[in-house]
Amino acid sequence: MSTPSRSLRILRVLIILFCVILGASSGVYLSALRITGKPQVFRSLAKLVAGGRVVPSNDGKSEALTDFYGTIIETIESAEMKRKASERVRALNPELKESDVQIRVAQTKGTGIINILATGSGPKYTQIFLNSLLDEFIAFRQAIREQAQGRVLSTFLQEVVNKQKAMEEARDEMEAAGRDATSILANIDLQRLEERLKALSNERDDLKLALRSTPPDAAEKEKRLGSLDFEIKRIQTELVTQEAAASKLRIATDKYNVAKEAYQKMFDRAETFQSMFNTQSDYVVIQERATTAAEHIEDWKLPILMGGGLGALAGLVVGLLISWLISALASSNTPPTPQSNS
Repeated sequence: MSTPSRSLRILRVLIILFCVILGASSGVYLSALRITGKPQVFRSLAKLVAGGRVVPSNDGKSEALTDFYGTIIETIESAEMKRKASERVRALNPELKESDVQIRVAQTKGTGIINILATGSGPKYTQIFLNSLLDEFIAFRQAIREQAQGRVLSTFLQEVVNKQKAMEEARDEMEAAGRDATSILANIDLQRLEERLKALSNERDDLKLALRSTPPDAAEKEKRLGSLDFEIKRIQTELVTQEAAASKLRIATDKYNVAKEAYQKMFDRAETFQSMFNTQSDYVVIQERATTAAEHIEDWKLPILMGGGLGALAGLVVGLLISWLISALASSNTPPTPQSNS
C-alpha cells in the first residue's frame, strides 16, 4: 500500500469522526437550547370519582360506561366550562392576574377515577383555577340532575298536590257533617224518643182496637188518636233527621278515609322515586381537590440523548459524503501507472 493512499484513508476517517462529533455536539446544544428556552410552567392535579348506575346501551354496558366517562372528560375540557371557571376566579379573587391555564383530563384505566391536570404560568392562579373548574363542573352536574329529576318528580308532586287537595276537601266535608250531627244529637234524646215512640205507637194501636167496638167515649178516643198520630209523626221526623245526619257523617268519613289513603300512597311513591333517584343514578364526586401547583421541569436526559444521537447520525452521513467526495477527487487526480515493456 502506497503512502498517499494510506494518508487519504486516515484523512477520510478523521473527517467522518469530526463530522460525527460536530453533529452530536450540535444536537446536544440545540436540544439544551430548546429545553432552557421554554417558559416556566406550574402544574396542579385534582381527581374525581365517577360511577353509579349507568343504563347500558344496545351494544352492552362497557360502551355505556365509555360514553359516560367520555362525556365527563369532554365536559370538563370544554371551552364553556373553562370560561365559567375563569369568571368564578375573577369574582372570588379579583386581585389575581389572569393567565391561560391548559386542562388535560384522563381516566385511570380500569377505574372510575378521573385525573384533571392543570398547567399554567402562575402557581397560585393555576391551583385556584383548577378548584374553580371542579366547583363549576359539580354545580353543572347538580343542575342537570335536578332538571332530570324535576321533570319526572314534578308529575308525582302534582298528583300529590291533587290528592292532598281532595283529602282536605273531604276532611272539611266530614268536619261539617260532624258539626251538624253533633248539633242535632245535642237537641235529641235518642233513647227517650225511641221509648216514647214505642209507647205512643202501642197506645195508638190500643185505641184503634178499642174504636172498632164503638165505645161510649169514642169521640174522646178519636181526638186522642189524632194527637197520638201527630206526636208519632213528629218523633219519626226527628229520628229520620238524626239518621240522615248520622248517615251523612258516615259517608263523609268514608270519603275522607279513601282520600287520605290515596294521598298517602301517592306521597309514598314520590318519596320512593326520589330515594331511588338519589341512590341508583350515576354520580360524580370530588376525590381530591387541586394540589399546590409545583414547577414542571422537563426531563432533559432523553431529549439530550436523542438530540446527540440524531446529530451524530447526521454528522456521520455528512462525513461519509465528504469522505466520498475527497476519495473521488483523489482518484481523478492520480496519474495512470506506466506499463513495463517485456
